[in-house]
Amino acid sequence: MKTMRLSDSKQAPVLVEEDVPQPHPRRGELLIRVYAAGVTPTELLWYPTTHGKDGEKRSRTVPGHEFSGVIAAAGEDAAAGFDIGQEVYGMNDWFSDGAMAEYCITQPASVAQKPPRLTHIEALLFLLER
Repeated sequence: MKTMRLSDSKQAPVLVEEDVPQPHPRRGELLIRVYAAGVTPTELLWYPTTHGKDGEKRSRTVPGHEFSGVIAAAGEDAAAGFDIGQEVYGMNDWFSDGAMAEYCITQPASVAQKPPRLTHIEALLFLLER
């Protein structure tokens, strides 16, 4: 799958396109086919972008934690209240890879059904305005 990652350059943050394996949802996770994603301009410099929860430096981070898309798969115990193919919008953990990719992983508690009257881009803009 295609993704945009931060280069490990010592210069200013630069996004580079890479082909990486598609992630697979683990127990309690949802796999989202991303239709729209946003990157907050200062996000590339935030601690969760550059470091893990354990304080270790992160490498080749995927930014963009607000997204709108479709549930493509669910790990065990993750689909309660959701269906494969359902349109959703939400966020993923700041310390995990973001949604600047064809697919991203998130928790069920971090998504909601996308309002049918909104496009994926409009749903993303709604998230970014909050």
